Amino acid sequence: MLKIKEILPESIATKLRCLKYEITRNYNFKKYHNYKLCISSPKTFNEKLYYRKYFGNQEFMADKADKYLVRDYVEKKVGKEILIPLLGCYDVIDESIWSNLPEKFVLKTNHGSGSDHIEIVKSKSESNKHLIIEKMNKAVRQSFGKLNHQPFYDLIERKILVEEYLETEKYTPDDYKFHVFKNEVFIQVDVGRYTEHKRSLYDVNWRKLDFKLNSKYDFASKDKPENLDEMIAIARALAEGYDYVRIDLYNVHGKIYFGEITQTHGNGTENFEPPSKDLEWGKLWILDKNNKNLYK
Repeated sequence: MLKIKEILPESIATKLRCLKYEITRNYNFKKYHNYKLCISSPKTFNEKLYYRKYFGNQEFMADKADKYLVRDYVEKKVGKEILIPLLGCYDVIDESIWSNLPEKFVLKTNHGSGSDHIEIVKSKSESNKHLIIEKMNKAVRQSFGKLNHQPFYDLIERKILVEEYLETEKYTPDDYKFHVFKNEVFIQVDVGRYTEHKRSLYDVNWRKLDFKLNSKYDFASKDKPENLDEMIAIARALAEGYDYVRIDLYNVHGKIYFGEITQTHGNGTENFEPPSKDLEWGKLWILDKNNKNLYK
């Protein structure tokens, strides 16, 4: 089948691709949120996420989304102690690299997200190395930005990272995701990711909030971490300069580890329950459109 660019002048083909992209964008937004996207004058939290996706400074966003490059930023802002030890960084994984890895480790791409871009190896000797190597080499080739309408991801020089496995009683450590606005911080706790995923939201005083961010996840109670204040301070420091951003941390046996900086939470697809919270969070996010680091 002929492609658009093969039968039309490039200028017209480009305009048609952009038009298709815009139609898809608006359709997807309404499908997830049941209201029409107003990207020119965004008011809700999810509208502002879409605004950032399309009008954000893509180069700046790419640097912070790159799980390899962002380590330098974290070290300068809060110190290297919270970085998960890095065992290697590769263009691809082959059998010779695999043979030199420890019995336990974590593989992840630096440019993607989700279960297709991570492999937790708890017993190398009992794992199917061929399937894992094939999976990760496929993931590192994936155009994650184009697939998810998040262009900045495609500016990242793709790598496969090998991180030290964090010992925990669960398959994965619990995620503490700090939604940092200029004057407010909310804490999203995700437990059982990749198994029985549950989620709850808290304020900085660890009062459980009575609404959901993504209605498909059931509530999960979680004890307040003893070093919560330190986690909040780290999140605020890493969020400096943003009008809103999500800082992801782990807390394993009382030790804090950095996860990632997430600039487009849920790709703008996660709905609130009740829906009124979408506008409420939107009011907390004052878009700093004059900040050239953040926006074009």
